[in-house]
Amino acid sequence: MGLTKTVQLTYLIVIYLLLCLPGHCHAEEFVHPSGYPQAMELSLTEAVFLALRHNRSLESAYLDRVLERFNLRRDLTKFHPDLEITLGAETDITEDSTTYSGSDFSDSRVTTRSSGTYATTRVGQSIPTGAELAFVWDNRFRSTRTSTRNDSSRSHPQDTGWRVEFSQPLLKDGGWAFSTAPVNRARLNEENAVRSMRDRVIDTVTDVIISYRDLLRAYQDLKVQQESLEQARQQMELTRVLITTGRRAANEILQSEANVARQEFAMENALSNLDNAQLALLNNLNIGRDITIVPTEQVQYRTVDPDLEQCLEIAFERNSGYLSALNQKEIALLAIMEAENQRKWDLSLDAGYSQGWNRDRHDPVPDYRRDEWNVGLSLNIPLPIYGDAKYQREGPLLQAGIGLRKASMNILTIEENLENQVRNEVRRVQSSHKQVEMARRTRDLSEKSFEVSELEFRLGRISNVDFIREQDKLRDDRLAEIQAIISYENALTNLDRLLTTTLDTWEIDFVPHRADLEEELLGRRVWMLGN
Repeated sequence: MGLTKTVQLTYLIVIYLLLCLPGHCHAEEFVHPSGYPQAMELSLTEAVFLALRHNRSLESAYLDRVLERFNLRRDLTKFHPDLEITLGAETDITEDSTTYSGSDFSDSRVTTRSSGTYATTRVGQSIPTGAELAFVWDNRFRSTRTSTRNDSSRSHPQDTGWRVEFSQPLLKDGGWAFSTAPVNRARLNEENAVRSMRDRVIDTVTDVIISYRDLLRAYQDLKVQQESLEQARQQMELTRVLITTGRRAANEILQSEANVARQEFAMENALSNLDNAQLALLNNLNIGRDITIVPTEQVQYRTVDPDLEQCLEIAFERNSGYLSALNQKEIALLAIMEAENQRKWDLSLDAGYSQGWNRDRHDPVPDYRRDEWNVGLSLNIPLPIYGDAKYQREGPLLQAGIGLRKASMNILTIEENLENQVRNEVRRVQSSHKQVEMARRTRDLSEKSFEVSELEFRLGRISNVDFIREQDKLRDDRLAEIQAIISYENALTNLDRLLTTTLDTWEIDFVPHRADLEEELLGRRVWMLGN
């Protein structure tokens, strides 16, 4: 019980600071060890930018973006030259011996020691037509020594050569469209990934905005409950006075005491809701659990009348789900083309030229040079008439065709759903605005009615029950107005999220990747991600 009173007192002090001293309730003198004050004033804009800096799920998404950009750059380097250098060395010793039994010839032994080194450099280049072009430079050096009992010889042959190889598929695996399909697919996937990252940022901003408003509503609800409790206590004291003077029946004090008990119960619920709202906002901000956030915003609203046709146009231009569905159809078309490619005959044009030299400084035979040209066609005709080969040939095209059909149907489904969602959100905004106006008018009338009822109660013209009913009605109407305003503002925020205009509304520059994380993870290799 003592702890509950302490919590209540803490929140009441915060409410007092919030409502009575908005420009002077700074808490720099109470600094939390993490660097944040234990009681921290926070505007909605500050909460949004604080979340963008500290939200861990958002940082996790940016870490995924590092890997996505790395894979994208890898796919985009398909038509970059590849350099390969191969080095090698080897040594071997061979001994041959011959023994003559029962003969005048003496035994013989031949020992051959050989060692060699080689270096091969290859530069390959893929061409968007499907062709492969390669240049190879090959150097081989070998030293051989042959020894017998009476003699020895040496040889140092050296082979040097280079060649150019060219291969162009004419049917299967050939053509600009097929060769660039992996690059186009990578670009489409990157577009989807960037939009997904933007949605993560928008979701984070939206969650913070809504949780901040929930906290603001909880503070305002607590204020209303506090005022209602104070009114109930004043009414109970007035009832006692009226009973003492004989103007009220003695049993009416029970009604007043019951009313105070109900208001205290409502006050306790308001405190619990405030606790929950605090924790929800702190969870989105990721700044600790023992910090009390004091919102500096007021419960107010701006009148916005969204145009349905304009909202539909913006939605179909920017909604990530719809644009990703369009990209998935393009990817399905690429899968159709790749499946059809696998059914073609494999006809290739191969050409090459090579030139080489051989020399040995210990060999009297003169050096020689060789030149070779080659041009040819190769044709491979698959004939899967029946069996597993036939199904393997037809299966990919069938699967790709089904994927394209489903992608087309998915676009239609998303179009219908998106249009319905936009219509519903626009309708919800318009309806919420009407509710705000009605709630404001109802609260204003309720306040006037309560003033009249209070005067009549003092004069003894209405019963205790009727006056308590007026108190409850005023409290409920005040809470309803707060709820209506918050709901209207949240409806605008949800419409922003659906239209993907949240960042524009809050003037936030979207960053698709974080250079600091890339630098931390890759260091000097950050150039591998490109621009």
